[in-house]
Amino acid sequence: MTHNHDEVPRRLGNYWLETRLGSGYSGSIFRAYNVFSGEYVALKVQDINHECRTNRFEEYIYPLLQGGEGMPKLFASGVQGKWHYLVISLLGLSLDNIYRNNGKKPLDLRSACSIAIQVISRLQTMHDHEVLHRDIQLGNCAIGLTPNETMIYMIDFGFSKRYIDPVTHRHIPDSKRKRDFLGNYWFTSVGVHCKGRVPSRRDDLEAAALMFIHLLTPGGLSWTRDGIPKTDAQHNRLKRAKTSAQPGDLCRGMPSEFEEFLRYCRRLKFAERPDYEHWMNEFRELAHQNGFTDIDKFIWPPPLQQARAVRPQQGVPAVTKSEMENVLQGLAKLQLNNRPALVDQTNVPPVAQTGAQAGKLGARKDSEVIEFSSDSSVDHPAQEPPGKLPPRTPVRTKKATRLFVLRRAVLDAIDNATLSEVVAEFTTFLRETGSSKTLTKEGFAFLDALYKQLGDPSVFVQPMRTSRTRSTKQDKPAEPQPAHVKLDLVARLKRDVARAQDNRALAQMVADFGTVTNRSSSRTITKDGYAFLEGLAAQLKALN
Repeated sequence: MTHNHDEVPRRLGNYWLETRLGSGYSGSIFRAYNVFSGEYVALKVQDINHECRTNRFEEYIYPLLQGGEGMPKLFASGVQGKWHYLVISLLGLSLDNIYRNNGKKPLDLRSACSIAIQVISRLQTMHDHEVLHRDIQLGNCAIGLTPNETMIYMIDFGFSKRYIDPVTHRHIPDSKRKRDFLGNYWFTSVGVHCKGRVPSRRDDLEAAALMFIHLLTPGGLSWTRDGIPKTDAQHNRLKRAKTSAQPGDLCRGMPSEFEEFLRYCRRLKFAERPDYEHWMNEFRELAHQNGFTDIDKFIWPPPLQQARAVRPQQGVPAVTKSEMENVLQGLAKLQLNNRPALVDQTNVPPVAQTGAQAGKLGARKDSEVIEFSSDSSVDHPAQEPPGKLPPRTPVRTKKATRLFVLRRAVLDAIDNATLSEVVAEFTTFLRETGSSKTLTKEGFAFLDALYKQLGDPSVFVQPMRTSRTRSTKQDKPAEPQPAHVKLDLVARLKRDVARAQDNRALAQMVADFGTVTNRSSSRTITKDGYAFLEGLAAQLKALN
């Protein structure tokens, strides 16, 4: 049942209606003011006989949320004639208004991080008050008016519900019973929308994750581009597209935090409490790494200039022909044949040698730390080991060339201190080049070289990751692993690297890190991945 908006009286209770701000299937919302105080408010009005009486549900939910940050105030409610009205805080533009006014172009990273932090915080407030929103979308997030213009408010609680039974004080039960769809087509979680599952806290967060990704995707999420489905066939196509979309594909080219957050939401158990603080801090740190300040405030339009909070991220200039020639000439002059070998062959079977060679090779120390070969009877005299890395070329080369140079530096290293410097430089370089954090084949080649040097520098190691140039029938590509396997393993590596007792233990960690990164769908380096690499550099220095 619908109603004629012109029938709504100009005055409801103590409030005089001015401009209609919007209208929908179930009712309208007006800008109004209190006839006694003059205070401006938003007034939602609905026919009491409407088949979808959302005002009644909101009237029950609002008192549960009063006083929460980013929650509108309920000033009054009542019934006048056939009209049920709610008087709530007057707010500014919704995120949907902002997105449309911006031409539906992807938002800047600062804005996306700020929205993520605030929306997660709003959901934490609602969930801590035992309420699910169940209709997360851009139109249900609105910014405040001065002096609260940097705060995002959660609005429209017509589909909201308590997830804690007020009588038993227990979480609502899960059920496989077929349910009618409740929510929105774009962002409602796959489980609720496409599989008919009971909504819980995890589904509010998954909807938020999809909304964040939508804001960073050119043209928006693919299933949003054909408009609201009008037939069952169109709706089924939308659900198939939504169900089949993989996080790695949805988030390609984005900072890895967005993919990790979506995967995290989908791993949560039905009644599990999400770690809101952790993910707010993840997005804060992402913003700070990119030099954004005051990130807890949503500023629109975004600031034209931002002081860098951590380090400046300078663009990599194009490499000229003469600069590239200098780099290649420098590589050609590298003296590789006389390089002293890094040796730790306690677990390596003896290699067959010629008679002359067998007499020249002396016994090695059984040491867990990289040792230098000091035997003077080898075919080539040993060079003096350099105490520091050779000066790097000052030219900012392209990423692939720079990673090639770093890989050569690993193979040239003759002690742990040098390896530590190279690993630290590798980590810093990856942080400063691009926002996608994807590990390329040159990056995997660096890890292969590092593994070889740490494990046994004298044995050829077949590339185990994307640096492999060809495959055979026996070399079948590894099946992609679930994202939680990667996240859990990398978190363990970050924790355990400081306890590694020798280079072989570090070599195994490098191998595990490279393998699990390669087998993930997006091959991105996570925050824990960077922490592992930094810990690896520190432990190499400690073991020197």
